[in-house]
Amino acid sequence: MRESLKSGIRCFGGRSWTITVRVYNELWRTRVFTAAAGLAYYFLLSLVPLVIVFASLLRFLPVNNLAFQLLGLLAALAPPESMSLVFSVVAGILEPGHGKVLSFGIVGYIWAATGGFSALIEALNIAYDVEDTRPWWRDRVQAFLMTFTVGVLGLLALFAILAGPHFGHLLMLVFPLPSSFALIWPILRWTIIVSTFVVGIELMYYLGPHGRHSFWSTLPGAFLAVGMWFLGSFGLSFYLSNISNYNKTYGSLGAVIALMLWLYISGLAVLIGAELNAEWSKEKRAMRAEKQAVEFS
Repeated sequence: MRESLKSGIRCFGGRSWTITVRVYNELWRTRVFTAAAGLAYYFLLSLVPLVIVFASLLRFLPVNNLAFQLLGLLAALAPPESMSLVFSVVAGILEPGHGKVLSFGIVGYIWAATGGFSALIEALNIAYDVEDTRPWWRDRVQAFLMTFTVGVLGLLALFAILAGPHFGHLLMLVFPLPSSFALIWPILRWTIIVSTFVVGIELMYYLGPHGRHSFWSTLPGAFLAVGMWFLGSFGLSFYLSNISNYNKTYGSLGAVIALMLWLYISGLAVLIGAELNAEWSKEKRAMRAEKQAVEFS
């Protein structure tokens, strides 16, 4: 029994190392680092209309400065220099007399954001080694669906962060919940935050590439992408706050460069997770083929 367990551990370790090496090689073969730079450019173009729409819609909710509170929470993940640029855009949108900008923002957001997700679909097709035979309008529909599903999940995660660890006490006053809910809420809150991020990345992997794969098969890459995104975001924020200062080096362009770098890290995390899913799927097919060959022999 012990020898069988050791053999299984060695086999799993060997396959894990094989997948790691394959993913590393695929990163260079499919030019993931260049594709991530392209995604950063497209998502930067979609950011302004995205902020216009959500800031304009949040203004109608009965919460004071809700848009700025959400941006303040996002600043804990994104570099502070880049968020200063976004804050200035939101401040201009929320000024009196700018309500008409919402109609333009919706059209611009739909077009620009779907363009970013269309680029993501193309990059995911390359990562999964599949050929996209769908017409261009079908990719736009997929990008449109990804834009709003992932966007809603992102807002849900931000609202969970905004609620804070003591929100459970407020829910107990409004709803007939047990007294233990206040103790469970902090754990439940972080579960919601991590789960929404993971499900959002999974939806990108499930809806994006033109290939057949189950929803749960994207889970390893989604966890890797979310972990890399959190580590990369906090690491970049620490680097820009304590080691380097882009504002002194690049002047007024420092905020834009910091934001582009953060978007680049985000796109890179998503694509590396996709490469892991692709190689893991290939390894599972190889394992099934080996098992069938043993059974027939």
